[in-house]
Amino acid sequence: MKNTQQLRRTRSWIAFGLSVMLPVFGTRFAQAEIYDLESLLKLATQHNPGVMASAKGTKQVEAQLSEAKRSWLPTGEFRSIVAPSPSIQCSNPLPRPGDVTSEEWNQACLNTGNPEVNIGFSGIFTRNEITLTQPVYTFGKIDSGISAARAGIEASRSGEAAVKDVLALNVKRAYYGYKLMREILATLEEANGYVDEAETLVQQDLDEGNGNMSITDKLRLQTVRAELETKMLEAKKGQAIALSGLRALIGISGPRDIQIDKEPLSLDAVKEQGLRFFSEQAQMSRPEIRALNYLVKARDHLAQFEWNKMMPDLVLIGTARHAYASSVDNPPSAFANDPFNTRAVGLAAALRVPLDFGVSSARADRMRAAAEQAEFQRLDAMAGVNFEVEKAHTELNEARERVVVVGKGEKLAKRWISSIMQKMQLGLGDIKEVSDALTRYFSMRVLYLQAIHDFNMAAAQLERATGTDVNG
Repeated sequence: MKNTQQLRRTRSWIAFGLSVMLPVFGTRFAQAEIYDLESLLKLATQHNPGVMASAKGTKQVEAQLSEAKRSWLPTGEFRSIVAPSPSIQCSNPLPRPGDVTSEEWNQACLNTGNPEVNIGFSGIFTRNEITLTQPVYTFGKIDSGISAARAGIEASRSGEAAVKDVLALNVKRAYYGYKLMREILATLEEANGYVDEAETLVQQDLDEGNGNMSITDKLRLQTVRAELETKMLEAKKGQAIALSGLRALIGISGPRDIQIDKEPLSLDAVKEQGLRFFSEQAQMSRPEIRALNYLVKARDHLAQFEWNKMMPDLVLIGTARHAYASSVDNPPSAFANDPFNTRAVGLAAALRVPLDFGVSSARADRMRAAAEQAEFQRLDAMAGVNFEVEKAHTELNEARERVVVVGKGEKLAKRWISSIMQKMQLGLGDIKEVSDALTRYFSMRVLYLQAIHDFNMAAAQLERATGTDVNG
């Protein structure tokens, strides 16, 4: 009796726990987000480490622009020292400072009791000094540096856009690849259903002993089933790899549980334009081309900067200095060199002329050659981009036509297998016809799905090659 009561109490606690936990987990599972292509692209852009790294690279170049602009600000140095000072006293015919004022004593100071500075420290010495240099005219040095930094920023931003475009292409490849595998898996499951139906009819005929079917027919269907199951495993593997690729593209900071929307694989809408239109779009919008355009400009400005460095600089130099030694007398003479007690303020215009013309001209030549190299790289890239655009455009047109042709074959194969199954139900069919029809239907269905996938990927490749949205 006691054990029965304990069992009932345990069951009550389990029921209570389930009543509390199931709604929590049910809500959690219900809130699992399903991602379509747009949300996946946004997610990848937000979390992909490569995109974030390229953005930080742009920040570095922006800092170089700030550095170039601030070259117009004054530069300088402030120094402050504290040290022990020696004892240096005036030697003159006047009485000691106890009998005359300190000012009278210093004014009459012509010599010191010790002709050289001794090392007998008996006081404190301090000196504070500041020097400021303000550029007035630099013969284009600062302007060239600013222009080079601005072109570098645009080049870096274009490179950042290129990284995002490559990321988008890879996300689309994984997304469409997953949907292709899912559609193929559904087709295989449909074909497996036909095999089940045919196998049931064969087994029924064998059991009734009608003599229309044989063990060979049953073995043929079992072989078809084994082939279908093998291909189903391959499709599941493709799905898993596609999801793994999406997680890698999104990055470790993004969600791990990725569920793809249930919409079937379908053709994307693409603008109906000729090759010339897309080629012109690529030359204007392809990030790599824009990056190389700005790289050429940046190196031109850097070459000019190196050339301008051989020109002089007109600057203003301001100085201020204060020194005091507690154990050293301070005679008031503008001609006396007194480093221990001094106050001075100065402002001067100066002309700074570099004399390393040989090294500077070599640097200018090097940067000019680098600018010319970037120009040839730009021309080479333009030729490569034209090829990519033409290739993607050709593949897009071919895939579009293939969708139409294979779509017709897929519908005919569907009608074929339906007709064969009707004959089987009437006891008039042949298992070899069933297996042939299944094989043809599956092949045409997969070819049709593959054509849709290839069309969408060709559109994605064309969008990547042109750097513009090609969706209609």
